[in-house]
Amino acid sequence: MKKSLLFIAIISIYAQGCLANCYNIRDDDAKNNCLAMEKNSTSYCYSIRNDDMKNYCLAKLKNSRSYCYSIKSSDKKNECLAFIR
Repeated sequence: MKKSLLFIAIISIYAQGCLANCYNIRDDDAKNNCLAMEKNSTSYCYSIRNDDMKNYCLAKLKNSRSYCYSIKSSDKKNECLAFIR
């Protein structure tokens, strides 16, 4: 019982540490992207102002190539299409 409680406590501390790293990012778009990936939540993607970053974030979380086609930067679009299968 004590081992399982210790394990849960360690996991909880680790998760809070990861999220704390996202909050330390000064660039709002990068911070929202980090939070979206950490919390697996598309609501943070919609807070990203850069349209290319927003679409890439949505493509990753929704696992949908349709968002990749909305990316204007050809390099980022190709990276997105290669990532999403």
